[in-house]
Amino acid sequence: MENSMSTKQLEAGDVGPYAELDAMPNPDKLVLLYIPSLSALLERARTLKGSELSEEEISAITSNASVTALPESVASSVLESRGGVR
Repeated sequence: MENSMSTKQLEAGDVGPYAELDAMPNPDKLVLLYIPSLSALLERARTLKGSELSEEEISAITSNASVTALPESVASSVLESRGGVR
């Protein structure tokens, strides 16, 4: 039985962990945008931990955080509304 996720192409509106969506073929050059922003996620993790995050913690958050696939024009609008924060 073939794993459908390994052959599925990334489509606008797809949502999932960054590492999973980033591994999918992306012929339309969709932008993976963290929801909420990666900076907000990292700041919240620092606050909860009470100290700076290790490189391993940052990597785990970055890889596992939810993203959505958006066309570049839509992603640009979202980034602009966030002040350029991804």
